[in-house]
Amino acid sequence: MTILALLGVAIPTVVIVRSDDGPAPIVSATFHSPSPSPSMPFPTDSLDPDEVFLPWGPSQGDVDRALEDVRAMPLEEVAGLVIVARFKGTSAADLTALIETYHVGGVSLPPSSTLSTSQVESLIAAAQAAQDAEGRDWPFIVAADQEGGTVAHLGDLLPDMPSFMAAGAAKDKSAVEYAFAGVGRDMAALGFTWNFAPVADMTIGLADPVIRTRSPGSDPQEAGEAAIAAADGLLDAGIIPAVKHFPGHGGVTVDSHKGTPLTNESIASLERTDLVPFQMAIDAGAPVIMMAHVVVSDWGDLPATINPEAYAYLRDEMGFTGIAITDSMGMGALNSYGWSGTLVAKAVAAGADLVLMPVSNSDAHYSIVHAVEAGWLPRERLDEAASRVVALMRYQAGLDPAVEVEGDYVRVMSRASATVVTPLCGTRLVGSEVTISGGWAYQRTALAAALQAHGVRVGTGGQSILLLTGDDSAGTADIVVSLGGPWGLSRSHASTYIAMYGGGSSTLAALADILVNSVDANAQWPVPVPGLPYGPCPSPR
Repeated sequence: MTILALLGVAIPTVVIVRSDDGPAPIVSATFHSPSPSPSMPFPTDSLDPDEVFLPWGPSQGDVDRALEDVRAMPLEEVAGLVIVARFKGTSAADLTALIETYHVGGVSLPPSSTLSTSQVESLIAAAQAAQDAEGRDWPFIVAADQEGGTVAHLGDLLPDMPSFMAAGAAKDKSAVEYAFAGVGRDMAALGFTWNFAPVADMTIGLADPVIRTRSPGSDPQEAGEAAIAAADGLLDAGIIPAVKHFPGHGGVTVDSHKGTPLTNESIASLERTDLVPFQMAIDAGAPVIMMAHVVVSDWGDLPATINPEAYAYLRDEMGFTGIAITDSMGMGALNSYGWSGTLVAKAVAAGADLVLMPVSNSDAHYSIVHAVEAGWLPRERLDEAASRVVALMRYQAGLDPAVEVEGDYVRVMSRASATVVTPLCGTRLVGSEVTISGGWAYQRTALAAALQAHGVRVGTGGQSILLLTGDDSAGTADIVVSLGGPWGLSRSHASTYIAMYGGGSSTLAALADILVNSVDANAQWPVPVPGLPYGPCPSPR
């Protein structure tokens, strides 16, 4: 189900199949009946809460019932429901014990816990069994960071997606939805229920120390459309997306893993830039927003994750009614704000519905319980947070995957997102032989194999192709291709410039398709890349 369907808009649910050139036309469609407007006040005397569907998925009746259930639970259990736990191990018994001891609502699996399919399936099966043993009739939150590019915690278990900047480059956002439906399908097959993606932060480029190509770009409208398309794709596959990192991390110059980022941009200014993609996602029905450890001076001197002003703005000014989750509570941005356990309780008191990866699961649980008993975290606020979690996960359990993704979805997206600058738009860019340099050995091998499949010899003659891997890498060749960020192309010298935003085998196969003109290049620059002689294909400037 897409985000528009969550809004109650009568739209087709489509079954997508793939041809060699990407998603085929719609081959079948059914329509969802429109629900009452989510902006309609509730409850009302004349409207059944079960018929009032909230923008983020469940009905008002679902939330009401979840709240009743949560209120009947002991404090120790409700305190755990709002924690997505830190877990670094590979032992299913350890994960089971974690759930039994602290009653946590979910877990985020890092790369060290996702080294093989059997390992992941064992952990997730144990987690869901422990969830059932807790007497809960909703799925456990099992999440991972699977953005693509440099943040892909499932490693070789999933195809190697390009960075999310590719989504901003693609003019055809249906290719983005299609690709993320593929990601969601593959995550769901392993047992995951959430993906901490997509990124909605805009980026300022090389001065941005942590987001860069994780961002869809520097244009607010394009960033919002990319985030919505990716979130739609994940929902199509039954995976809950988390749009991150509110209020925008890509415009600050401090990495929140290491220190506390600060922006002195006014709210009025942010409303024209960084907040736009989040507002678009909220208006489209995003179920989850992840809060960043960014200090906005207009909201005071606290990071957004523990700042009541940030949550109030998110809900009262932007109209968000879904789940607000913090970024990882173990990041360096919070080091100067107090004991990590207390900060978890402060985040919930401020307005967080879920706290992600506390430094210590035991300290986090203890602090939430203690804060309620001490009176400074109202039980009503805790119950509100937990009820949203319960309602969304019951909703997630009923999601019926709405798409079929066949073939190489990464290749489809990489074709749609490749930005090509050349005077030869619409023609073959290589002859019968090429020379490949730069990049990593496996990337040269993958591109060589893909070109050879098109009948192109790879040796020491013909056009020279240079692969750049760094965000600021530059060079000289007949064809210069950036596999990381595109900024170095401004300092490169070539007859043809190509940005691919990733360097996996499927993306390199897509590059070969473009070089031999088997697909049209039709992407845009997601960030400014000045100094090139032409605009992106299909039409040179």
